[in-house]
Amino acid sequence: MTAWHPLTKLVVACGTLAIGWLLISGPSEAPATVGVARSRPASEPAAITPDPALLALAGLAARLDLPPREAFRAMVERPLFTPARRPAPPPPPVAAAEPVPEIRPIVESGPAGPPFRLVGTVSRRGRSEALVALEGGSGLARLEPGAELAGWVVLEIGPDHLEVERDGERHRMRILH
Repeated sequence: MTAWHPLTKLVVACGTLAIGWLLISGPSEAPATVGVARSRPASEPAAITPDPALLALAGLAARLDLPPREAFRAMVERPLFTPARRPAPPPPPVAAAEPVPEIRPIVESGPAGPPFRLVGTVSRRGRSEALVALEGGSGLARLEPGAELAGWVVLEIGPDHLEVERDGERHRMRILH
């Protein structure tokens, strides 16, 4: 080790420290993403919490003393980085070549929908699961894509929805709906 270059020794020491830090700091896998519904009394209005970053941008824009939009018309009419200094012409209209096949719409879950209600979703390590409450308060069930419950097959599980199908009829269930 005495014949090693000082920079090589530095790299080995930093690597050893980095491996030690990774072992101490825990696993590197991302935590599970969880979406859960909470019941809210009907009298309580839905509270929307604005994003603090958007509030800061809105405050900054309010403080700026910008000219009216009409003052920027020349910039739009004569774009700086276009060779002819003219805006690009609008694209030609697209002619319908073939008739579009009939696609059944996805229906939001209603009275004729599945006999269960979406409570929450979990996604971790590339796997998604949905937690549903069975009709009549008879319990909870965990569903994965491809699972079947009461004749309904799970097609897709998203961060805020569950899509199921039975006999060609599709329903999309959302959390908090």
